[in-house]
Amino acid sequence: MAQSDQLHDPAPARAKHPRSLITSLVIGALLFLGLTLLFEGLFRWTRVDQVFSWRSLGIYHGQFEVKWFALKDYARQNGGVDVLLLGNSMVNTGIDPDVLAAEYESLTGESLRVFNFGVEGLTVAPNSVIARILNAKYHPGTIIFITEMRDYAATNGLEIEEQLLSDEWMIARQGGEETARAWLRANSSLLQQLLPFRNWSRADFPDTFLMQARRFADTSLSGYEADASIGENIDIPPDPADPDEKEDFKLFANFSIDPGRLANLKDILEFSNDGTPVIITELPVHPSYFTYFGGTQAHDRYLKTLIPFIEEQGGVFLPAPDWQGIPLFARADHHHLNNIGAILYSRMLAGKLANLCLNEGTCLRPTVGVEVSP
Repeated sequence: MAQSDQLHDPAPARAKHPRSLITSLVIGALLFLGLTLLFEGLFRWTRVDQVFSWRSLGIYHGQFEVKWFALKDYARQNGGVDVLLLGNSMVNTGIDPDVLAAEYESLTGESLRVFNFGVEGLTVAPNSVIARILNAKYHPGTIIFITEMRDYAATNGLEIEEQLLSDEWMIARQGGEETARAWLRANSSLLQQLLPFRNWSRADFPDTFLMQARRFADTSLSGYEADASIGENIDIPPDPADPDEKEDFKLFANFSIDPGRLANLKDILEFSNDGTPVIITELPVHPSYFTYFGGTQAHDRYLKTLIPFIEEQGGVFLPAPDWQGIPLFARADHHHLNNIGAILYSRMLAGKLANLCLNEGTCLRPTVGVEVSP
């Protein structure tokens, strides 16, 4: 009986189950890793990003991602970038780099690669960080920062700034710890193609997905996003009693330049000391825009502080063209230009930059190097 019981004892069979489970898990993990590496290799070898340009880093600011990948593609296709345009949404829709480059070449004979890295909602504070990252990566010959009064209001844009700069990918680009997840987001072509779908379960996913896809499609190879809208009542000053305007009036009432924001501007201007000239300028906004800040007198006082500061730091300030040179039908609102205004202003800016070069010897310079790795 003892021998019979031993032959039919189920214990040896049960002992094999954990080993079989471990083996299955190991095989599954190896298959997953193998397939991941296979698809990663295929994505890199076939340059799938040239077909599906929409990629993501998994960070908060979708338009920053558009510009990041567009600049990466632009530098790879053109062998670098000579001039970087930085600023907010006014720059994004207000300057066509191709028009600017063509006009500048016609006036000076210098052919330059110009890219528009204007990102909506970003003040001088996050732009100073972005400038440092882009300067280290692409080594442009010249940086042009298009600034405005909102850049220097202490409480403006804080939420966007915090969400963008606190992202682990962005922290790593600033010299912080490079986590495994941040490294994969920066270097995996497969992951960058998958990350646009990361919020698929959210109710607003279809709308945000389509909007981001449209922005990728609408942004030119040189980073310009045209706006075809035509503003209404642009020449009528905003009304403080209008519920839609109250927030802006509250934000910019008693406007003064925040010292911390001037320090951010100084960070950008310091590139001049390292051999990368920095030019600061403004767009020709409609005077009604200054109503939020206390009128055109407030803008005049602002410039009396800003211009000497720029010059003391070794930068160059280029005054905005006459706002009357931009007709109302060329404006999307009192501070954004539409696609018609962008052409007009890009030519005006090129003319001012050419005069600066031909008359004062301060010329836009070609790049001193390029880095187009992931």
